[in-house]
Amino acid sequence: MGQVMKYIYLRSMGNVEAATLESLMHSLCIILPFQFKITEDPEHPLFAFDPRRNQYYAKEIIEKLCQSLPADCEKMVCVTDVDICTPVLTFVYGEAQLGGSVAVISFYRLRQEFFSLRANSKLLEARLTKECIHELGHCYGLFHCNDAKCVMFFSNSIFNIDNKQNNFCVNCKNFFDTRARKESND
Repeated sequence: MGQVMKYIYLRSMGNVEAATLESLMHSLCIILPFQFKITEDPEHPLFAFDPRRNQYYAKEIIEKLCQSLPADCEKMVCVTDVDICTPVLTFVYGEAQLGGSVAVISFYRLRQEFFSLRANSKLLEARLTKECIHELGHCYGLFHCNDAKCVMFFSNSIFNIDNKQNNFCVNCKNFFDTRARKESND
């Protein structure tokens, strides 16, 4: 029996325009050697909302998505417009299961409008692409990198994201390529 084709799913959750996902997928296809599928969910992740913080817990979103992964899903990145956090961090741009299947990224703090600046769709796309690759890196087992230009560098500010490249350094790329090949052959 033939091997089932596996995909990286880009899934929206909340107010995410279809054009945003399409643009992200196009950018990712240039950089990563995967096939992608897009799925959309207009519902906000109210199950993950913490009214005291007025934010959404990233881990709860990830756990919910893990419960219903499609059979042809190798990895899934959820893209949302809500402000996400962890119990110990004020906010995160994204979070992933290390060596797992699911990640979530938010463009809430990636938009120029968050900083009271004029919207810039190209800059938002570049930031989303970097964050998506970063979180996929975690899903494939990569840790944070000390190279400030590597996409796996930890970003605790928008300046870190803008400063890094949209690809892996040599060491991270070798690790990523090895893990991605291994998982696609399993």
